[in-house]
Amino acid sequence: MATYTRAGSYLLAAELAKDPFGTFHRGVQTAGAAFDRHMLVRVFSDELFQAGMGTKAGDVEKNIPLLGGSRAFGQGYRYEGGKIAVCACDYVPGRSLGQLIDKAQHEQLPFGVDHALSVIQGVAQAVVQMHAKGLVHGLLSPHSIWVSFEGAAQIVDAPYAQAMKGFLPRATAMQNWLAPYLQMQAGTPLQQDLFGVGAILFELLTFKKLPVGGDISSAIAGATLKAAQEDGPVPAEIKAFLMRLLVPGNPFTSVESFNAELERVLYDGDYSPTTFNMAFFMHTLFREENERDAAAIKAEQADNFTAYTAAGDALRSGATRSQHIEGFEDEEAKSKNKMVLIGGIAAVLVLGVGGWLFLGRNKGVDPAVQAQLVELQRMKAELEQQKADLDAQSNAATQKSQQIQQQLSTTTSAAEKAALQKQLEEAQKKQQELEAKKAKIAAAAQKAEQQTEQIAKVAKVEPPPPIKEAPKPVVQQAPQHVTPTPAAPTPAAPTPAAPQQAPAVLTESPASVASRATPSLPARARMANAWGPYREVTVKLRVFVDESGRPLKATVLQGSPINLGFDDAAVNAAMQSQYNPAERNGQATRGTVEMVYNFKR
Repeated sequence: MATYTRAGSYLLAAELAKDPFGTFHRGVQTAGAAFDRHMLVRVFSDELFQAGMGTKAGDVEKNIPLLGGSRAFGQGYRYEGGKIAVCACDYVPGRSLGQLIDKAQHEQLPFGVDHALSVIQGVAQAVVQMHAKGLVHGLLSPHSIWVSFEGAAQIVDAPYAQAMKGFLPRATAMQNWLAPYLQMQAGTPLQQDLFGVGAILFELLTFKKLPVGGDISSAIAGATLKAAQEDGPVPAEIKAFLMRLLVPGNPFTSVESFNAELERVLYDGDYSPTTFNMAFFMHTLFREENERDAAAIKAEQADNFTAYTAAGDALRSGATRSQHIEGFEDEEAKSKNKMVLIGGIAAVLVLGVGGWLFLGRNKGVDPAVQAQLVELQRMKAELEQQKADLDAQSNAATQKSQQIQQQLSTTTSAAEKAALQKQLEEAQKKQQELEAKKAKIAAAAQKAEQQTEQIAKVAKVEPPPPIKEAPKPVVQQAPQHVTPTPAAPTPAAPTPAAPQQAPAVLTESPASVASRATPSLPARARMANAWGPYREVTVKLRVFVDESGRPLKATVLQGSPINLGFDDAAVNAAMQSQYNPAERNGQATRGTVEMVYNFKR
């Protein structure tokens, strides 16, 4: 059973984000003792509460209907003032943009221009909608934005941002933290909000905050794509866009003029911001958090909330919550035995398997049967993960095919059409191979499910719940509870503790190339006279590889001296190559590998 903290009408299940304004939680709304729904709950900081945030319920509630349930904001908002001021909206699995920036920097995972523009597209849409409804924000920052694990960005503090802004003179800590985003106070409300949009875009491109009181023009002029781990400057069209957003002199005076310029930057440049790319990045960056959240959400939906009802308070009479919910007896001996049992369950739960092996309903079952069921569940979890990885690759292949088809429809060169047609056939072939692999995995998962059901039926036990990982300590610990006989030689023989000991010396190995794809010669380079004085062109790349050996991004370190498409051809080949992940102490981890492609006449 999870432990919850009450905040207003909600039970807080997990803290997801912490920032200068307070905290975001996954909250539970109950119907009596049963689960009703999950909510994303903002609990305001002590500083804001002392400034008077609890008295602003009326102002906030006036704004909520104006937002109209748009996807650019949270949906289903509810605000509660009083002793603990909270604002809740429908739960969307994800993390704040502030967390995304911090973790991407820490993990050294490149955040590309297309990702930055994808976020700004959602934020700008929300700002435009707010001003169309006569609302202003006034406090835009990365912690105003929630990015879902599916790649959508939305402004989640829209109902109460103006109320918080009124407390800035009394909330010094918040005011100091927001200083980089509030440097256009002399402008109109629209210009103030657009300055916030620009400050966030600048930070997404450079992983640096705008200088406070410094020369913003010089900062923009010297900005490089540090977030994408590239040394090149910010593209000229994006620099011009930032100058209009951040520097007085040529501001946007209307939503229409801002929209027109934003569309030009988003769709006329060399970048293609898509929700799919952003979703892939989020799943890569927050993979563990996403899996942990999904498991917790499933458990919370089945939880019993009697202890948090009025009836539970009356029944408690000083006893602990777990005693009422788990049905502890009063006898001292039984209580002690149950506490030992609960401790064992908790230890196994931390390892990710759950306490099903040790619950009373499966007492007396052969440990070998239990171990076999656990192994089958582990196998199914691995197959599900493989299927998810193949789904992502299949979606990427589909998107690539669509891009190639679009290029085919616009090109007029016969040579380029032939090259594109070849690329399209290769992409379609790869997609067919991925679909075949997915079918095999689905069949294997179905077979594992059938075996689980058959074994559970014969042994007359309840199958274990689905798990994300199957830690091996469960199999080792099960005999201690189910079979009380010592069986000393059995645990001694495999000596499982030895592999778990940390090595005395750190061992690391870099990522490496497992299978190198050959780049195709660009169509423009097939004309001999186009090479000029060059007989050979070299392109050097750095490829970022994740824990499974999948390439995430390829960055050009040394590009071609002639613009004939060599850089793009090298990047495409690098992304189609296969890699071995880096290792640290025997565990796969993210890493990079450098590749060199030579093109000859």
